[in-house]
Amino acid sequence: MIETVELTKTFNSRGWTVEALRGVNFKANRGSITALVGPNGAGKTTLIKIISTLILPTSGSAYVDGFDVVSQAKEVREKIGLVTVSDRLMYFRLTGIENLVFYGALYNMGLKEAQTKARELLDTVGLGEWGNQPIMHYSTGMLRRLAIARALMHNPDVVLLDEPTLGIDTTSSRKVRQLIRRLATDRTIVLTSHLMKEIEELADSIYLIRTGKVISSGTPAEIRSMAGQFAEAFVPTANIPAEMEKFVLRYENGNALIRGPEDKISTLTGEYTAVEPTLEDAYILLAGESTADFRPYQVKRGGAWGREHPF
Repeated sequence: MIETVELTKTFNSRGWTVEALRGVNFKANRGSITALVGPNGAGKTTLIKIISTLILPTSGSAYVDGFDVVSQAKEVREKIGLVTVSDRLMYFRLTGIENLVFYGALYNMGLKEAQTKARELLDTVGLGEWGNQPIMHYSTGMLRRLAIARALMHNPDVVLLDEPTLGIDTTSSRKVRQLIRRLATDRTIVLTSHLMKEIEELADSIYLIRTGKVISSGTPAEIRSMAGQFAEAFVPTANIPAEMEKFVLRYENGNALIRGPEDKISTLTGEYTAVEPTLEDAYILLAGESTADFRPYQVKRGGAWGREHPF
């Protein structure tokens, strides 16, 4: 299990101060998949990095299976497997097996044990036939699956997945999702993603984060219900105010198909159709604004708060 209590993280650099996390309370249980969603810069990756002991919190607490991520970092690292969006954690001149054996050695696995485990995991992620090939020849989707295999080398109780399907094709994405669902039967899984259909398929619970704070949480059905009554309508593009543009699905010959809160759609047209909101609809309504629109009070330089983001 993972739990954070009033977790904060403030970055200071060359006179800038950025509050990346502001009192985050978060929980992920064993045997389930918990998703972190929110705009770019909302704090999702920062939270993952704190849980995985890569960076220290400014205040508050975080625990993995009861171990404190600050005072018991070694025990936490033994419990977690981490998959990041970066491919730099791999050695591209080594084969798939050699990469996994190397990481096994970091967890004090013997050579034969690591080789056996590596072959087993390559089969599990569908890369058994590629194990002896240098990974410079792997596709992006294959590298994502290899990263998951690497995270599982020491059989962790907790797996953290930061955008595991980023940049990969539809077939590979499906294979990764199937693998994640299988992993969740006896582990704690936390993932981030900007793909709401993926989140809806995988997640048992969702935390919506914006500007470093949890603004909503619940099951996919509970998050959808928070959107209230939705409606669809074709509206002349010229009649759509700027604040409603985020609800536009597509443009056609001077008109736009727009889906949003029924009370807002009714102000644009008298002809509309009531619809059930999707998870994507709920996300756009609750957390889908640009982070820059909500962060002016979080960024300051030399004591003065401003809208400009330093990163």
